[in-house]
Amino acid sequence: MNFEAVIGLEIHVEMKTRSKMFSSAPVEFGAEPNSLVSPNDIAFPGTMPTVNKQAIINAIRVANALHMSIDNVLVFDRKNYFYSDLPKGYQITQNKRPIGSEGYLEIKTDSVRRIAIERLHLEEDTCKQLHFSEYTLLDYNRSGVPLIEIVSKPDIRTGEEAMKYVEAIRSIVIYADVSDGKMEEGSLRCDVNISLRPIGSEKLGTKVEIKNLNSLANIQKAIDFEIKRQEGLLLTGRAIVQETRRFDETLKETVTMRIKTDAVDYKYFVEPNIVPIKLSTEFINAAISSCPELAQVKEKRYFEVQGLSERDVNIILQSKDLAKYYDDAAKHTIHFKSLANWVTGEVIAYLNKRNIPIENFFISPAQLAMLVNMIEKKEISNKQGRDIFQEMLTNSSSVKEAKEKLGVSTQINDNSVILAFVTEVLNAFPDSIKDFKDGKDRALGFLVGQVMKRSQGKVNPGLTSKLLLEELKKR
Repeated sequence: MNFEAVIGLEIHVEMKTRSKMFSSAPVEFGAEPNSLVSPNDIAFPGTMPTVNKQAIINAIRVANALHMSIDNVLVFDRKNYFYSDLPKGYQITQNKRPIGSEGYLEIKTDSVRRIAIERLHLEEDTCKQLHFSEYTLLDYNRSGVPLIEIVSKPDIRTGEEAMKYVEAIRSIVIYADVSDGKMEEGSLRCDVNISLRPIGSEKLGTKVEIKNLNSLANIQKAIDFEIKRQEGLLLTGRAIVQETRRFDETLKETVTMRIKTDAVDYKYFVEPNIVPIKLSTEFINAAISSCPELAQVKEKRYFEVQGLSERDVNIILQSKDLAKYYDDAAKHTIHFKSLANWVTGEVIAYLNKRNIPIENFFISPAQLAMLVNMIEKKEISNKQGRDIFQEMLTNSSSVKEAKEKLGVSTQINDNSVILAFVTEVLNAFPDSIKDFKDGKDRALGFLVGQVMKRSQGKVNPGLTSKLLLEELKKR
C-alpha cells in the first residue's frame, strides 16, 4: 500500500517592532535577562494592555503579500491556560476573527504549487524558559513580544515543499521589514502537523505534531524522517500514536516529547480590556502601500525588465541587503547583466573570503556602477577593470583614483587609429602572416600582442582582433 503525507504548518514570526505587543517595554534580542520588562509583561495587578500600532501595520503587510482577506475590525481574545511561561495565566491572541484569512502562497519545486493558508493572526509571545536539572529560569524579556502566527491548510505533501513554503514566508517577512527572520534566534519558529493516509483516500490519519523546528534544513529532515517512521508503522500493522515530537539534530530523527490525549479546551473569550478596533480603508491601504518591495516583485523585474539570469537573480535575492546594494547600483547604469555579474562574482567572492556582510563593503553602489559603465563603453578592458577593482579594495580608493594610480588610460576604440597600428605590425611581420595562412592559430595571438605592445596596451583588444582578421584576409 502506498501512502501520502498530509502536512500543515504553523509559523510564528517575531516582529521587529520597537516595543512589545501590549506594553511600552522595548524589544531587543540578546539583552540582559529580565531587563526589558514592564509591569504589564509580568501581569502586575491593575496594568492594562495598549495595542502596538506598528504590529497591526506589519500584520496587514504580510496578510496582503499572502493574498488574504483583511478584516477591518480588530478583535482580540484570551487563550486561557496555566503554564510557567505565561505570567497572566492567559495569552492575548485572536481566535474567531483573525486579521487575515483565506490566502495562498505559490512555491516552486519541480513545478509550481499553490499552498492554501487558513489564517494569520496577532498575538503576544510567552516568556523564555531555561531548563536545568533541578530548576527552571524565566526570562520575561520575550514576554509580550509581538507575534504573527501563519497557519497553512494541510496542502503540503513533502519535506521539500514544507521547506520551500517556510523559505518563501521567511523571505516575505524579511523583505516587508516585519522581522529579521533569524530562525537560529527564534525570530521565526515552525510547528508541523503531519499524518499519513492511503493514496486516494479522503480520510485523515492520526496527527503527530513536531514542535519548534529552527532551520529550513531541519524542517525538511524532520518531515522526511517522520513520513518514513509513520509509513513503517502502518505497513507493519501498528498504530500511530497522537503525540508531540521534536527533532533531535544529533540522531537526525524525531523523538517523543509528550503523548496527547484529549484536545485542550482553552476557553477562549473576547479580551475585555481591548475594545474592538475599527481599521479604516485608508489605514489598511496605507499599511499596504508602505510595504517595501518584496522579493517576488524584484524577481519579476530582474527577469522581465533587466534580463538577468536565473543564477544571478537567485544569488542577489538570497540577501535583502545584497538586493538593496544591487538596486542602488542599478540606478547608475543600464548595463544590468554586467552589473549583476560583478555583484554575484567579484563582490560576493570578496565578502565570502573575508566573511563580512555587504553592509561593510566600502565600494559604494555608484562607484561599482561607474566601473561597469567604463568597461561596457570600452573605455577600459575587462582586465583593467578587475585591476582597478582590486586597487579600490586594497586602498579604499574611488574608480578615478585607482585608475590614475595604476596609470590606466582610456582605451582606444577609434578604428582608424587601431588600423594604423595593425598595418604597421603586418608590414613588420610577414612571416606571421604566412603562419596564419598556413593555419597556425597562434600567429593571430602574436600579432594582437604586437599591436598591444606598440600602442602601450591602449587599444581595444577585441576590436584589434577583428581588424587584424579583416586585414589578413586581404593579404
